[in-house]
Amino acid sequence: MRALTELSSDVLEWRATETPGGFDLCAGGEVFATLAWSDPETLARVETAEGRWTLKRVGTFTRHLSLREEGSSIDLAEFRPHPFGRGKLSFKDGVEFHWTHLPHEQGTAFIDVSDRTVVQLQALPDLVVHPPKAGLVMGRVILRGAPASWRRYALLAALGWTLHLLAVHDANLEENVLLGAGLP
Repeated sequence: MRALTELSSDVLEWRATETPGGFDLCAGGEVFATLAWSDPETLARVETAEGRWTLKRVGTFTRHLSLREEGSSIDLAEFRPHPFGRGKLSFKDGVEFHWTHLPHEQGTAFIDVSDRTVVQLQALPDLVVHPPKAGLVMGRVILRGAPASWRRYALLAALGWTLHLLAVHDANLEENVLLGAGLP
């Protein structure tokens, strides 16, 4: 697996893998991160050149995501959602990012404390296939800033893709509940 600091481009793609619930973050035929769901509602595993982590959705009414190194019981970061699909990612070392929707259908992004977009995600809605075929491009990631600052960005890209997948999952559940209740 390659580190993002070795990437010669600033655009990557999330591709479906042969494993159900699995995705690879790719560019130029190289893999820079993997995301695999153990449980479609609560647990995902992320691997980058920098390490392995788990993303776990916890809580009942005020759900949030915790980020841990794989095998650890200590949270490294926590994502707290806000209304309308926004939220705040706080790392225990004090670094913070805001998750927001970008104007003019540019997708979603993590914004740093200086209000600069650092990682932008563009899901490709026309390619909704269940289950997606291996190799199918499901979304794009655009990195901003100097490559030397990209060390944490693969993790941000994986968290952003996780937030997108959870939003799609939750919308499908809500739609099924409404259809099950006989509502249009």
